[in-house]
Amino acid sequence: MARKNINTTLDEDLYTEIKILAIKLKTNANDLIEEGMKYVIEKYKKQDNNSQ
Repeated sequence: MARKNINTTLDEDLYTEIKILAIKLKTNANDLIEEGMKYVIEKYKKQDNNSQ
């Protein structure tokens, strides 16, 4: 899959927590952020499907 660079801002404390979790999981913060974005998309897709 092609990757796209984006520029955004995050709450500083939230990003610190993500970086700490990434270290604990031996992964990188970007992968965790991407996983979270996928989770949000699926969450709202399910809500949309339930309302129809």
